[in-house]
Amino acid sequence: MIHKNIAIAGAGIAGLTAALYLARKGHSVFLFEAATELSEVGAGLQLSPNAMSCLTALGLGPAIRSRAVSPSSVIIRAGTDGAALATVPLGRIAEDRYGAPYYVIHRADLQKLLLDAVRNTPEIRLHLGTAIETAEITGDTVKLTGSRFADHLSDIPSTFDLLIGADGVRSNVRQYTVGGAPARQTGYVAYRATAEPPFNLQHLLSTTGLWMAPDAHLVQYPVKNGNLLNIVAITKEDWVSEGWSHPVGRGHVHRRFRKWAPSALRIVYLPDTWTRWSLCEVDTSLPWTNGPVTLLGDAAHAILPFSAQGAAMAIEDAAVLSKMVDCYGATPHALQAYETARRPRIEKMGKLVKRNAWIYHMGFPMRVARDLTMKSNSPSQLLDRFDWIYQWKPEDDIS
Repeated sequence: MIHKNIAIAGAGIAGLTAALYLARKGHSVFLFEAATELSEVGAGLQLSPNAMSCLTALGLGPAIRSRAVSPSSVIIRAGTDGAALATVPLGRIAEDRYGAPYYVIHRADLQKLLLDAVRNTPEIRLHLGTAIETAEITGDTVKLTGSRFADHLSDIPSTFDLLIGADGVRSNVRQYTVGGAPARQTGYVAYRATAEPPFNLQHLLSTTGLWMAPDAHLVQYPVKNGNLLNIVAITKEDWVSEGWSHPVGRGHVHRRFRKWAPSALRIVYLPDTWTRWSLCEVDTSLPWTNGPVTLLGDAAHAILPFSAQGAAMAIEDAAVLSKMVDCYGATPHALQAYETARRPRIEKMGKLVKRNAWIYHMGFPMRVARDLTMKSNSPSQLLDRFDWIYQWKPEDDIS
């Protein structure tokens, strides 16, 4: 194989994972990140078996296990009265079933593990504080310009064989190179926080919890080796922001969820401060690829967090993209093959997210039927519904 120069915009989880995959075959990978340092964004995330299969293939399994928690189950409850509706088994049951564990981890911990691996990979050059501002496509190559590029001229090629846009939901690569529309705000917001639970809530550090109520839902799970509780509350709200997020006080969140069951409020009352995030999405029907340029992760298909699969889909993207480059070389044909392979799964995931948004936020009387249906299913039957997600391997998208 002829080794090529590949540029990646964005050093988040998507970009770092893609860099590691593409560098494994000896390609020279140039990772450009606009931020001057990689700091914590968000809080926790869930790494289901489909994502862990990819990360384990990169040799990161033991390092992730040392910082993650494997919850024994997902316990689903009604937010209005706290009633237990269903339990989805995870832990050893899920690992035996899918051949990979289900972990929850702090986003900063995963990012650090990926960053350490990148810095220990000679084929990858990471340039912080170096935003890609323009990308000029000439034939099958692309020329990049951006702030501070002049600082690294001796280290940056004049042209690249591929450009991968992994620069998030508000991707510059999508808007200015591939031609996609700007991300749109959905009307949903997420309140995120972490907190150390008191003794009477320590039992929450071994499971994941999903609380459903009209127009809102709450998720909680352990992070930081089971020392902190990650809490996310998602609801519809008339809030439009030019920025990503801003801090809010506990009183603001308490007022929004004051009608919830006392058992749910004990979780909501834990954090002193929260961060409110405006949730955006992109039109996934538009092309991801333009010649030697393609999109990956949220830049291509940002979805709402109603399936806990946002990070997993980006990690899957990186694995499939790498395999297509293995098959067809670092060429536009490989990028088009990657997009073609990924679209059916992403479209199916998008439909699941929309269905879950409807189910999670049901009001009366529909929620009564929902609750009865959930109670009638066994734990094994509930886990069956996740088979198509969790048992996925990169080869499944390559025919």
